[in-house]
Amino acid sequence: MARVLLVQPPLTFAELFAKGTDAASTISPPLGLAYVAAYLRERGHACVIIDGIAEQMSVDTLAERAAEFDVVGITVLSTFAVRAIEVISAIRTRRPRPSIVVGGAHATALPEAMVERGADYVVVGEGEETMFELVESLCGGNRPVDQVRGLVFDRDGEIVRTPPRPFIEPLDRIPMPARDLLPMHRYRDTILRAPERPSHSMMTSRGCRGACTFCHKKTFGTKVRYFSPERIVEEILLLESQYGARHVSIYDDNFLTDHDFVLAVCEGLHQRGAAVSLSVAGRVDAVNEEVLRALKKARCIKIEYGIESGCQRILDYTNKHITKDGIRRAIRLTKQVGIPSRGFFILGFPTETATEMEETIRFALELDMDLASFTLLTPFPGTVDYRRAQRTGTFRDSEYFHHEIVSDFAFPDNPLYVPAGMTAKQLLAVHRRAYRRYYLRPRMVMRRLLSLRSAQGLRAMAGGALSLVRKRA
Repeated sequence: MARVLLVQPPLTFAELFAKGTDAASTISPPLGLAYVAAYLRERGHACVIIDGIAEQMSVDTLAERAAEFDVVGITVLSTFAVRAIEVISAIRTRRPRPSIVVGGAHATALPEAMVERGADYVVVGEGEETMFELVESLCGGNRPVDQVRGLVFDRDGEIVRTPPRPFIEPLDRIPMPARDLLPMHRYRDTILRAPERPSHSMMTSRGCRGACTFCHKKTFGTKVRYFSPERIVEEILLLESQYGARHVSIYDDNFLTDHDFVLAVCEGLHQRGAAVSLSVAGRVDAVNEEVLRALKKARCIKIEYGIESGCQRILDYTNKHITKDGIRRAIRLTKQVGIPSRGFFILGFPTETATEMEETIRFALELDMDLASFTLLTPFPGTVDYRRAQRTGTFRDSEYFHHEIVSDFAFPDNPLYVPAGMTAKQLLAVHRRAYRRYYLRPRMVMRRLLSLRSAQGLRAMAGGALSLVRKRA
């Protein structure tokens, strides 16, 4: 039996939140680590998870704890990769030193770079089976490390990349995430998504059939794979009964894609008498009236749509494969059924002009959803837009993930990328204007006031309003 520590690198709340957004922000559990822990534990290994964000643990304290384990696995996102590298460096100075394994989207996109920065092994793609076989190999098993599929590592100064690992099917082979190893009382969803507390989150699928240029698909692939409807219903009921959830947020992008799946989940929740409310995310081309009415019956109180742009040229340029008329249809249907909606928009794509960004703002106002979020493009390594950003416009630091934490998506002060023909100051002004024009409309202010259900909601709204009116330095 191996002793395995699984780590979400620490970030202070000051690093994670800024400009009054903390009251309205999310602290999410590292479900990827919880899945890996459940898979390892089911097969006889002892696992501990440290969520450095939720537990506000320092890098030094985490490194001291790591010395007690045989293997340490660290999840790495591009926005926080520099902190993961700091954790790796700190662990490497301790004795005895465990084997250091990294995984996640950033590690999958840039595995060699993570090896160069101190990781012993990089898990490329899905982590459960690869991590299990690697732990077995490192702790006395018969399988050599170079026969474990889905790894990148250094051997005598040469980078070794083993053959890719097939994606897990069916997903029900993976046990439910080991939430008992997480500080569940510390997690919260944004009040904008989940007005009812406690709120917890879950995943129902892996993979995405989309080809959006700003997304990285290598971790879970382009085929959508679902947990079974029965498994999903059981997990929602477990969150309700064991963790007191009054709301469950389904985070994956493709919950709405398979209509039979959605209808089966909704019917299962109705038959089992689930009392929680739901929020889901999906594509605008994946909804119809039957699905929306089933979601309404299942107490869905929010649908979040990735709209991205109100300019058809940009929608085509980013391979969204949707039209403005299709977006209008989805939002109109959602309103008719009576489910509040939230739209996500991105400003500052390569080649995008100020005029096209203005078109996005006007389109958001036309759609008039209950909520809208406008973010500036962060080019993630491994994506088409990352490569585009290297060729055109101003990419402030193409290796930002090695130098800084990028956490404040809502109100950044220093954009990573600025399209050609604009300055950073001009891009920030457009971004600020989008929020002000959307949320400072009299009817939107009244709508938000009427939707408040708690003092926490009032604080969140006040913090957001302060962020909108505060002058930039």
